[in-house]
Amino acid sequence: MESGNGPVKILFVNGNAMDRGGIEAFLMNYYRHMDRSKIQCDFIVHGDKEGIYNDEIEKLGGRIYHVPMKSKHPILYQNTLRKIFSSGGYRIIHSHLDAMNCWVLKIAKECGIPVRIAHSHNTNHLTNNKLKLFINEYARKNITKYATHYYACSDAAGRWLYGDSWGDEKSLVINNAIDFSLYEFNDKLRKQYRQRYRVDKDFVLGHIGRFSYQKNHMFLLEVFARLHSERKDTKLVLIGEGENRKGIEEKITELGIAGSVLLLGSKSNAYDFYQMMDLFLLPSRFEGLPVVAVEAQVNGLTCFMSENITKEVCMTDRVKLIGIEQIEPWVEAIKNYMDNYSITGRKLKQIDLMNSYNIELAAKRLESLYLSYI
Repeated sequence: MESGNGPVKILFVNGNAMDRGGIEAFLMNYYRHMDRSKIQCDFIVHGDKEGIYNDEIEKLGGRIYHVPMKSKHPILYQNTLRKIFSSGGYRIIHSHLDAMNCWVLKIAKECGIPVRIAHSHNTNHLTNNKLKLFINEYARKNITKYATHYYACSDAAGRWLYGDSWGDEKSLVINNAIDFSLYEFNDKLRKQYRQRYRVDKDFVLGHIGRFSYQKNHMFLLEVFARLHSERKDTKLVLIGEGENRKGIEEKITELGIAGSVLLLGSKSNAYDFYQMMDLFLLPSRFEGLPVVAVEAQVNGLTCFMSENITKEVCMTDRVKLIGIEQIEPWVEAIKNYMDNYSITGRKLKQIDLMNSYNIELAAKRLESLYLSYI
């Protein structure tokens, strides 16, 4: 408790609206499972869009601040942050903007917020624009001037964002933890979903992720098209939305696989859709440690993932890392897996290896960390 006057107030900073996405899932998983008599979290989001989690946040006692985009209104952006930081009674700010944490934490330091946590969720910048890359790289190199604590979802994500400073006493890996009970294999749900989407006779490859450059959907579609030309009993299920949706739809048409790719959009119950899958694919260009990798493994799915993802993703023996330079290794790996596939043994027997990703335990750890800083 803070001075006996109520819960400690934490301010989360997110780059987007609180919609469905990996960082948003991380924030909500922890927020739901912390003791709100001790910890209360408010949220800064960028832009005016109302997120799908807004109502839940407010019901749990949280407040949501909308700030303008820094790139469009830099002066107003700074002034808005200063007003929030100076009047909100926050002693801890926890920022989830990767390299852009620099600017937020700089202002927080100037406003006298004593605990300033930078959090790395990636291993590269989320842009290939040269000007933005220059700005982001400058910010990345200056984060340690303003952050009092360095958090990351994996060791690789920490080394990328903080450089040589990663590994000192300020550094911590905070796992992308989940509620295991939502993701454990359920044969009844599997049959329901496979019948509902008419894939009960097919081998279903699945992917859950934002339709963005990072997730490498064009490569995934090329892999599937090549596989489907030989194995007609295959379907590809894509869960997600994002700025690249139109391009993905055009690519599907171009490859002639429209009848075999299910674009199901963003789902509030994405955890149920793992049940209908036979194999999970994640050919990302880069990642920190993706939440979906944890979810898929808890579900007992075998996962083929990009070797650009940190090896920490291999929490069980059900993960195979493959390079994304060529399509053929993915196609061959999938065909070999299909030839030996059996649903028997889907229930994960290695769940104890993943206990550090159990949100019940992880949320208590983060809660204790916050309280120890005050």
